Amino acid sequence: MLKSIRRRLQSAPLSFCRKAFLLQALLSTSLLATAQDNEYYGERVIDYTTRIYDPEIRTVILHSSGSELEPPIIFLKGSEHIVLRFDDLSEDVREMHYAFEHCTHDWKQSDLQKMDYQRGFNSDVIFDYDFSFNTLVKFTHYELTFPNDRISFTRSGNYIVKVYADGDESDLLFVARFMVVEPKCSVEEVIRPSSVVSERRQRQEVDLKVNLGGLRTMNPYDEIELVLMQNFRWDNAKTGVKPSMIKDNVLVYDYQRELTFDGTNEFRFFDAKSVRYRSQQVADVRLEDDGYHIVLSPDKSRAYKQYIFNNDINGRFLIKNDDMDDAHLESDYVHVHFHMPVDAMFGSGNMYIFGQLSNWTLSNDFRLDYNHDKLSYEKLIMLKQGYYNYMYLWQYAKSDEATTQLTEGNHADTENEYLALIYFKDRSTFADRLVGFKKFSNYKR
Repeated sequence: MLKSIRRRLQSAPLSFCRKAFLLQALLSTSLLATAQDNEYYGERVIDYTTRIYDPEIRTVILHSSGSELEPPIIFLKGSEHIVLRFDDLSEDVREMHYAFEHCTHDWKQSDLQKMDYQRGFNSDVIFDYDFSFNTLVKFTHYELTFPNDRISFTRSGNYIVKVYADGDESDLLFVARFMVVEPKCSVEEVIRPSSVVSERRQRQEVDLKVNLGGLRTMNPYDEIELVLMQNFRWDNAKTGVKPSMIKDNVLVYDYQRELTFDGTNEFRFFDAKSVRYRSQQVADVRLEDDGYHIVLSPDKSRAYKQYIFNNDINGRFLIKNDDMDDAHLESDYVHVHFHMPVDAMFGSGNMYIFGQLSNWTLSNDFRLDYNHDKLSYEKLIMLKQGYYNYMYLWQYAKSDEATTQLTEGNHADTENEYLALIYFKDRSTFADRLVGFKKFSNYKR
């Protein structure tokens, strides 16, 4: 756009001063329009979190090839791959390109060059795509598997995949996180109710032992980093915790509070695999001018209620369709109505729908509005047909953290899935290597 502005100025019969003035005015207008767009859609600056920048991009799914419910983690030079799927709802077919970046243990840009962690092309085109059919909402579905014969990885650690349109890296569509592990150490875990007596019924404590095996480290307190996640949530992950004790080559993490999480509650769910009938948690299905609408049953607050076990999928979703053969191409986009009736607003703050459906972030696209007439928090969200887990989080004003205390309650008996990640800050290669991980739960299925 800026090049076309300059060409128009160069061809116009204007004096140098007038050209300069007009160029400045046009550039200012362009930058203002860009700023306004960025304010609405999100500025396209990489912050190394999973984030969608283009509103036409929907249902970004990243998982290991072993299962759709597995987190996007693979072994270095292993047999499994990462599978990436997403939909583009724009009218025109865009040529999708992708590239990778290596990150530090705390998700910042690493000092490595591409040649230090990647083999093959610097970037490539996503060749595997197809068009939706038997749907009211038309979209193009893209799929990518990596590493592949065109790009592979030579180092472990944190990575992001960047997807952009038509070969223009400035036209960034979305960024997603994944991890590559080189197994050098092992992890043993114990999950118990909190050691703090006043929190025993509400919180879960995790104690860990990390056996470094043959990994050589001069100063494990400084060179080893632990990240502990609950249900693959980055918003409340425990980081920066140092071992409480080192015995031989084993790092012991045994604390009362440092590795303690709210127990939360089992995730809520709804079944949108069909638009022909009302399934679980669905109060109504109707066809309107803009497509299908699914009205969920009222979601009442579960705070201070007795815990009830539910065999959930820990906040994830599965794209499924009971009426069609190809779930990814024949599942329609439907308008889902969420609402939680409450007698009065919770106060100063915001309520969010949270889970994999929100990319595990407190997104404005999933922030509910309070309807004073109906005394209810409400939100209308367009989602692809499938089976969904979700919960409601409340974020107090001026707080960076969100809580389930007012919406879901907290129970030490809740089944939660934990993920321990062990990083080694290798000074010889100036890279943060991911040298161990373990996924575990307090409930044996």
